[in-house]
Amino acid sequence: MSFSSEVKEELSECVDSARHCRIAELAALLHGCGEFSDGSIRLRTENRYAAEAAEACLRKMYGNQVRTNRTDEEGKLPVFEVVLDDEKSSLLLMEAVRMEGAYPDGSFRDFVVDRSILRKNCCRKAYLRGAFLLAGSVSNPEKSYHLEVVCPDLEDAELILWIMRSIGFEARTVERQKHPVVYLKEGEQISDLLGCMGAPKGLMNFENVRIERDIAGTVNRRVNCETANLIRTVDASVRQIRDIEYLRDSGELERLPESLRETALLRLRMPDATLKELSLASIPPVGRSGMNHRLMRLSSLAERLRAEKEPMQR
Repeated sequence: MSFSSEVKEELSECVDSARHCRIAELAALLHGCGEFSDGSIRLRTENRYAAEAAEACLRKMYGNQVRTNRTDEEGKLPVFEVVLDDEKSSLLLMEAVRMEGAYPDGSFRDFVVDRSILRKNCCRKAYLRGAFLLAGSVSNPEKSYHLEVVCPDLEDAELILWIMRSIGFEARTVERQKHPVVYLKEGEQISDLLGCMGAPKGLMNFENVRIERDIAGTVNRRVNCETANLIRTVDASVRQIRDIEYLRDSGELERLPESLRETALLRLRMPDATLKELSLASIPPVGRSGMNHRLMRLSSLAERLRAEKEPMQR
């Protein structure tokens, strides 16, 4: 089972105790896959988790008036149909979700969601849960941080974007295959949203992976930094030793001031030492900046001597 499926399975089992929150979640589910026909409200979807969530909410409110049918066709995903099989209850539910009225084909797809049912933050979170169950996904945090809800049109995307931003999430939109997609890509925000929608187990699993990734990233950065520093130290040491040996072979080393000559001999004795180690080994000790200055002077003298001898060799 994918991480996204695990989260949806957990969310499908989350049934709010407050009726107004159940109404908000059902509004999202009905808007996505609901219709009114033959005196009943029906939700038809291939999404098992959305169907289970719809059934759980409806049974909480209407008990045995709710039934679920499953249709299996060879080579196709099963289709789940959740039915509120009572006309009076169906009409009352449509009134509660602000979807009452006549529809040419009975579908709630083109109905504009009334934001008055989303006045409370808890209801907005419940609506998000329903929308995510129907058309959302979240990537495996071991690979990337990405949560999205695919919307059928711009109006739906603007509603999801408004809900997310109203409860503190910096969501963005992008168009993919002519459908607007509302998404989050920041790990902490995705983690918080999973908790808000009612998936504490998913949140904990996400956070555990995120912490492991952050630790691994920190270790890798530190190792890379230390490796880079080591390479720079080795490269600098090789250049310094090459310059000091050139000064020695040219007979210039003995003509240098005592401080520079001692520094040169110290570097030859300690070819792998860092600046700090050379500084502490110097007699008397000098600071890192002082040691670096001396080594740079030695390299500068070697370069100048090479430049002077080059025309003579020509």
